[in-house]
Amino acid sequence: MAADMCPYPFVKADPMAMPEEFTWLREHEPTCRVTLPSGDLAWLVTRYHDVKAVLSDTRFSRDLNRPDAARMNTAIGFGNYGNPFADPPVHTRWRGLVARAFTPRHVEHLRPRVQEIVDDLVDRLLEAGPPGDIMEALAFPLPITVLCEMIGVPVEDHVRFRGWVHDMLSSELTSEQRTQAAMTLIDYSRALTGAKRVDPADDLLSGLIAVRDEDDGRLDENELFVTIMTLLVAGYKTTAAQLGKGLLTLFRHPDQLEALRADPALIDSAVEELLRYSPPGGGVGITRYATEDLKVGDVVIPKGSTVIVARHAANRDEAHFPDGERFDVGRPTANQHLTFGAGPAFCFGAPLARMEMRIALETLLRRAPGLRLAVPEEEVPWTSDTAAQAPEIVPVTWEREMAIISHGS
Repeated sequence: MAADMCPYPFVKADPMAMPEEFTWLREHEPTCRVTLPSGDLAWLVTRYHDVKAVLSDTRFSRDLNRPDAARMNTAIGFGNYGNPFADPPVHTRWRGLVARAFTPRHVEHLRPRVQEIVDDLVDRLLEAGPPGDIMEALAFPLPITVLCEMIGVPVEDHVRFRGWVHDMLSSELTSEQRTQAAMTLIDYSRALTGAKRVDPADDLLSGLIAVRDEDDGRLDENELFVTIMTLLVAGYKTTAAQLGKGLLTLFRHPDQLEALRADPALIDSAVEELLRYSPPGGGVGITRYATEDLKVGDVVIPKGSTVIVARHAANRDEAHFPDGERFDVGRPTANQHLTFGAGPAFCFGAPLARMEMRIALETLLRRAPGLRLAVPEEEVPWTSDTAAQAPEIVPVTWEREMAIISHGS
């Protein structure tokens, strides 16, 4: 294939598979130019070492809100706006205020409550009997319920809140409908922020309102809303997609599913391998902007270039992961994947996402013996969103007479 300026993103005939172009590029042209749907040019990086180096180098800016940055299509850029996509020191200050709620120690304190939520959701799934939809029964409600409780959304508003978030992020709705959902969510968040200022509680939003950084600065109103939106996008849709894709990956590899059932102690490495082998998203990658001429591998990327790092390709680089195209729930180095990024912008929500996946998968496999797809895999519908492709529903069945209907029994 001719790599230079080939169309990108690559077309995926199989939503579960990594495009073959990544493998060829990684071997022959690991840093090359591609053409985006807008017609703009960008650089694509596919090797593990190079991807990690770009993500760790702050000279590759996260701020794509620049007039000469490439656009994904003719209407929009890459959506990298606000503090979450700023460079130091702005991003450092913001991250320091928000990330403290997602440290491994703090997340570990949430484990009993996350287990309760999962048990309740699995109870409802099993009590209704097979077949059931894992996305609707577990993958969607789990992360949004956890986030609502962390943020401080009242229980009576959880259903409405989830509906707004779902509509805001839906690729099946019109831009007007998504905008309306976002505006409704912002209005609600504004009202909730006002209520927390008057009557603060032990939750993330109250803490963000009150906290001061070392320079005695506060998050302003806009920063609060951007933070909430960022947590929802990163912590809801991606986690839900990963749970759905993770189960489909296990169903596609029955020998590995049986190995995990036979040895539940493999759950930690299995989750890491799922994140490595089948990460969330449609395979577009993470974008950066070169603030000066920078060398990646043997290629000098000119100042002002937009760079896309392909985590999917890097995660299967056999120079770092031997036999990287093979899915192995016991892989000892799986946790070295780049799904959560690398460097100063490493995803601070990673501990929470990992814990939610571990608890959800362990509970499902333990309480629903014989869990399997209820339809042929080719009948599972997928979203059309290239950047965040995920299964819409995952129909499953199980051995009802062997299911553990109540976790308390």
